[in-house]
Amino acid sequence: MPNEQQRPRSDAVRRSAARTGPQATVTDDAIRSRAYQLYEARGAEPGADMDDWLRAERELRQRMDGPDNEAA
Repeated sequence: MPNEQQRPRSDAVRRSAARTGPQATVTDDAIRSRAYQLYEARGAEPGADMDDWLRAERELRQRMDGPDNEAA
């Protein structure tokens, strides 16, 4: 996980998740930011970085797809 100096801004998550339409994509920066939030939320314990990344990616993609596609 990035140190405090490399910590991405959480507004990248909101910007990425708020976009809709065919050109909307989930960026690595947005995933990284959300994964870091998850890391902090579970007490900054190392060892689950891949789980944090995959969960962040899944959450952001579901937000972009909307409630109609969450089960997919």
